[in-house]
Amino acid sequence: MSEKTNKKNFWPWLKLALGAVVVTYVLKSRLIDFESLKEVAFAPQTAIMSLSFLLFTTVACCFRWYLLAKAQGLHASFRGMFELTMIGAFFNLFMPGSVGGDLIKGWYIAKEQPTARTRAVFTVLFDRGVGLSVFFFFAAITLLFYSELLVGRPALQALAAPIWGVSGALVVGGIFFFSPLWDTKPVQGLLNFFRKRATLGKLIDAADAYRGQIPTVIVAVVLSFVSVTVNVLFYYWLGQQLEIQATLSQFFFLVPVGVTASAVPVLPGGIGVAQVAFFKLFQWIGIPNPESGATLCTINQIYTVLFGCFGSIFYFKYRHKLPTSSQEAANDAVVESHSPLARTIR
Repeated sequence: MSEKTNKKNFWPWLKLALGAVVVTYVLKSRLIDFESLKEVAFAPQTAIMSLSFLLFTTVACCFRWYLLAKAQGLHASFRGMFELTMIGAFFNLFMPGSVGGDLIKGWYIAKEQPTARTRAVFTVLFDRGVGLSVFFFFAAITLLFYSELLVGRPALQALAAPIWGVSGALVVGGIFFFSPLWDTKPVQGLLNFFRKRATLGKLIDAADAYRGQIPTVIVAVVLSFVSVTVNVLFYYWLGQQLEIQATLSQFFFLVPVGVTASAVPVLPGGIGVAQVAFFKLFQWIGIPNPESGATLCTINQIYTVLFGCFGSIFYFKYRHKLPTSSQEAANDAVVESHSPLARTIR
C-alpha cells in the first residue's frame, strides 16, 4: 500500500478520534445544561420557531444560489436547486463540518451540467464564499462598534484580530475584483499565465462572469445579510427562552463567530466543536452561565438534524436518477434528462 493511500486512510480515523475527544470533553465538562435543554428544546413553540427559521433561511440561501447560477448562464430551476439544497442538508448529517453538504451539491450539479461543470461547481463555492464573508463581516462590525467587549479580555482581543484581518481582506479583495484595476495589464498577464492550466483557467473565467453581473452579486450579498440577521434574531429569541443574560448586540457577535467555528470539519454538523466555541465565546464576553451558550447551539443542532432528515425525501426520490461511481459514464445522459435541475432545460 502506497504512502499516499496510507495518508488517505489515516485522516478519516484521525478526525473521528478528534471528534470523539471533543464530544467526550463536552459531556464530561458539563458544557450543556441538560435540564434547560429538555425544558426548552421540546416545547411546541420552539419546534415551530426553529423549523420556520430553518425553512426561511434555506429558501433565502437557495434563491441566492439560484441567482448566482443563472448569472453563469446555467439552465436551472429554483425548484430543482431547492431539492439539491435539501439533499445537501441531508448529507450534512453525515459529513464532517457544516459545509459537507456543499460537496454533494457541487458533485450533483456538476453531473447535471455536463457542458459547464466547472462553472456549475464554482457557483457552489462562490455561494458559500458570499455567505461566510457576510458572517465574518457581521462579527467584525459588531467588534468595531462595541469595542468595549474587548476591554480586559485578552482571548477575545486575540480572536478579534483575525476577524478584522479576514473581513478587511475580503472587502479590499472585492473592491479590487470589481474595479478597473482588475483589467490592467499586470493583473491580466498573471491571470493569463494561470489560464494555461485548464482547471484554473475555467475557474478564472467563471469568476470573471460575475464582474458583469454586479446587480446579481449585490442581491446575493443582501440575501446573505437578511439570512444572517434572521439567524441572529432566532438565536436571540431562543436565548430569551433559556433566560440568557445577553444583549442583542452581543448576539450579533456571538452567532456569526460561533456558527463559523462549527464549519470546522471534525464531526457532522459541527457537533462538539460548536458547543465548545459557544461556551468559550459566552465565557470570554462574561455572560453568566456560559454553558447556556452550548445549550443554545445544541437546541439549534437538534432541529437542524430534524430539518435535514426531510432532505432524505428528495435524495431517495432522485437517487435512481443520479449517477453512482460505477455508472457515471453510462448514466450521464439519463442524469441530464431526468435530474431535478435539468427537467427545465428542454
